[in-house]
Amino acid sequence: MRLRHSDYEAALSLVAEAADTSGMQPFEFPAIERLLRVIPAQRAGYYEYRGGGVAYGIPNTFFVDHPTLCEDLDWGSDLVHEAASSWPLQDCCAYDTPLKLSDFLTGAQLRRNPWYSEIMRPNEIEYELKVWLPAPKGVYRGFFLVRGPRNGDFDERDRAVLALVRPYLARIRARWERRHRPSVLTKREAEVLELVAQGLTNGEVAARLVVSAGTVRTHLENIFEKLGVHTRTAAVARLRAGDAGTSS
Repeated sequence: MRLRHSDYEAALSLVAEAADTSGMQPFEFPAIERLLRVIPAQRAGYYEYRGGGVAYGIPNTFFVDHPTLCEDLDWGSDLVHEAASSWPLQDCCAYDTPLKLSDFLTGAQLRRNPWYSEIMRPNEIEYELKVWLPAPKGVYRGFFLVRGPRNGDFDERDRAVLALVRPYLARIRARWERRHRPSVLTKREAEVLELVAQGLTNGEVAARLVVSAGTVRTHLENIFEKLGVHTRTAAVARLRAGDAGTSS
């Protein structure tokens, strides 16, 4: 589709807003607000997580959306997990081009779709548009926009704008990672963090590595400082995101 001059200006404004890599997340709230001005929708957001297949119930490494929707929905429930297998835009696909839900389902097919019936319709969502960013194997990164039944489907202009900005957003994500990449963990620090990720307590980690509990605490303090976090949960999230490199 041929975009108009105003569309290029809108795309440029989105890239400019998203280019700030000083935040704690790759893309912050102002970028999502700008996305909603460029492509009007009921809700939009950015997410990133490590997982496989239908990954509901796996915590997002990074997530920002506006406005918040489905606050009461338990994304780790059996209902969500079972319905998600029927959702054409699940992340195990991770296409290189922006896609709409209507690329896969006609109106009649949508009404019979379990994901639509159980998740979308109760929350007044009728249409969806997604674009995925390049990511390491097993990591999923993407932007999404949704609209209600009275707002109409996304059109080819919306898809073309997302396709235009996708490579720029990918470069911004890579630049953010270079800026926020933590100091390299030592081999022993990486071992401690991996055991913590498995759910072991400090005492259990100490027993496994044949060191004192005080030594484990010291390692954790060093890990927190290098990763720029303050909790075990946050440190594990950085590990799962692939940010905690090691040195010999």
